Amino acid sequence: MSRIPSLSRRFRAAAPLSLSLVGALLLAGCAAPEPRGSGDLEALEPISLTVNEDGVPEVTVDGAIEATEISSRVLQDGDGADVNEGDIALVQTAIVDPESGEVTAENFTQGAEAVFLNEKLKEGNDVLYDMLDQNKVGAQISFFMPGAQMGQGAPDQLMVFQIADVRPARAAGESVEVTDESLPAVTLNEDSGEPTIEKPEGDAPEDLVVQPLIEGDGAEVGEGDHVTVQYTGVKWSDGEEFDSSWSRGEPSGFPLSGVVAGWSEGLQGQKVGSQVLIVVPPSKGYGDSDGHELQEETLVFVVDILHTMPPAQPAPAPQPEGEGDTGDAPASPSASPSASE
Repeated sequence: MSRIPSLSRRFRAAAPLSLSLVGALLLAGCAAPEPRGSGDLEALEPISLTVNEDGVPEVTVDGAIEATEISSRVLQDGDGADVNEGDIALVQTAIVDPESGEVTAENFTQGAEAVFLNEKLKEGNDVLYDMLDQNKVGAQISFFMPGAQMGQGAPDQLMVFQIADVRPARAAGESVEVTDESLPAVTLNEDSGEPTIEKPEGDAPEDLVVQPLIEGDGAEVGEGDHVTVQYTGVKWSDGEEFDSSWSRGEPSGFPLSGVVAGWSEGLQGQKVGSQVLIVVPPSKGYGDSDGHELQEETLVFVVDILHTMPPAQPAPAPQPEGEGDTGDAPASPSASPSASE
């Protein structure tokens, strides 16, 4: 069965930083760390991380970092929950000038990046997998990559991570009684939590329907947030599945500014940990997409909301010397590039 490659013409998972966590460590896939680090551990001893009361990371580099190989070091052990395969780890990242310790980019104050631990991650990026799997929530880890490893003239790179939280890769909350008998029934696999949507009966609703099935107690999804979800989608007309993150074996992440209106409207205001049944009429789906195979279809989704974070905000523009803060809010970030279907 063919899969619709995206929920919209702009389905693209946005990394919270200019240098994404997974992308950066992918370059070091050959350097699997030992439980407390890898490479030249002593060379990373000058590095320390503190997080101030406002949640801003402050990194100290007390001396030159002289490592000539890719290295990682656990700066602080975590005292929270274990991170295991099948979990979603929420990771805060700071990109640091290795000479001065200045933090040049960070998501501590904007929202942690969700990383799904599975065999695919382990095979493609064992450094990241081991860094998470071998530590607990609260752990702080430094990661250094000499510029020589990335080509002539490349600068050294230093990143510091903190495991902020760990969550299951399925909805986890209180079941909600569904009283609308016109909606298709949903059953869950007892072990995995994967939903099965019964073939819809009767006429499809003309308006958007949002029916919580499980109510979580996490953060509310805001307008334009970047969400991480598990979902299954079927057509109302015949009950045939046309897309599913469960079938692909891992959650999906994307900004709500880049999905069909039914998704954006249906998920806003819902809480992390919830599972929601969304019935999307063509007017809020692909109705205006001439030639799309789902143009005339009413779509039924069951969505597990695993994580949400606000869209990344750009740093305020520098002000001329001598001028005070005007109090203006930062400009809205530009839309992410379109992804072809």
